[in-house]
Amino acid sequence: MKYVLKGPRITLMHLEPTLDNAKLVHEVQLKNKKHLLPWMSWARTLENTPQAIKDRYSFLIQNDKDWDNDKAYEYVIVLNDKIIGACSAASVDVPNKKAELACWLAKDYRGNGYAVESVHLLEQELFKNGFYKIVIRNDVLNKDSVNLAIKAGYELEGVLQADKWLKDEKRFRDVNCFAKFRKK
Repeated sequence: MKYVLKGPRITLMHLEPTLDNAKLVHEVQLKNKKHLLPWMSWARTLENTPQAIKDRYSFLIQNDKDWDNDKAYEYVIVLNDKIIGACSAASVDVPNKKAELACWLAKDYRGNGYAVESVHLLEQELFKNGFYKIVIRNDVLNKDSVNLAIKAGYELEGVLQADKWLKDEKRFRDVNCFAKFRKK
């Protein structure tokens, strides 16, 4: 997998695990915490503390290890030299040639097609590297994520009923499962 994927307007970059990069990512995430919270469980841990920066640094180190072991491919979305979100292939299953995509954007950059462009860049790289199936899962109530999957050309395979327990909300989450297959 390439470390940098260039699109018409945005670039996907795999970040080196440095404290400076951890600070950059953390700043964008912290600024968008309220926007991310309903759908991204990891956003609950975001705080404005030195420990939070160390946690992001540890996350980047783990991303590097996961990348090297073909477990996940995490990219930041860059527009005009500014990090505006992230797009990743998680739950990578190399033997079965499939992966699950996840994407988030800073609130100020939504509605401009950057998420769709990011998904297309990453899926093209995955298909080029032999993957056959790519999945996008999202809460049935997350309309933006549902619209992203549809706009990116993914088809709904089904809804996983009560698939995830949300401890803070004391409810189960129904999850859509969208998929796209490599063309032969």
